[in-house]
Amino acid sequence: MDLPAAPISVLFVDDDAMVLSSIRRCLTRVGFNVTAVDSAEAALVAAANRRFDVVITDHHMPTMTGAELIDRLLASDPSLRNRIILTSGDLCNDKTEALLARTGCRGLQKPFQVAELALMIKSAGRTTDLITA
Repeated sequence: MDLPAAPISVLFVDDDAMVLSSIRRCLTRVGFNVTAVDSAEAALVAAANRRFDVVITDHHMPTMTGAELIDRLLASDPSLRNRIILTSGDLCNDKTEALLARTGCRGLQKPFQVAELALMIKSAGRTTDLITA
C-alpha cells in the first residue's frame, strides 16, 4: 500500500501584504504547505532553517531584489535550481530573461491565475522527487 505523498512545501516571498495573504490562502486551500514571508531577508532566514520544495519570489522588492535572493539561495543550496519561480510584471526584458536562463528558474508574469501558479508549483515540486530518489 502506497502512503500518500506529503504536500509540497512552498516558500512564498512578496513585499505586498495583500498579495502575500491572498496567495498564501489560495495555495493552502489547494493543498500546499505554504510559508509566506514579506522580504528577501526573511526568506533567507526561513530557507536556512527549513528545506522547501519550491520557492516563489517577487522580482521587485525594496531592500533585496528577487534576482539577488535567487543568487543567494542557489549559492547556499544549488539543488533549488529549477525549483524557484520568479513572479514579475515585467518578465519580458533582456535582463530578466538572462536571469532565468542563467539560474534555471521559472518565470510567471503578473498578474497570474492561482491555477497557473499551482501547476508551476506541482511541476517544479516533481523535480524534488528526482533529487531525493
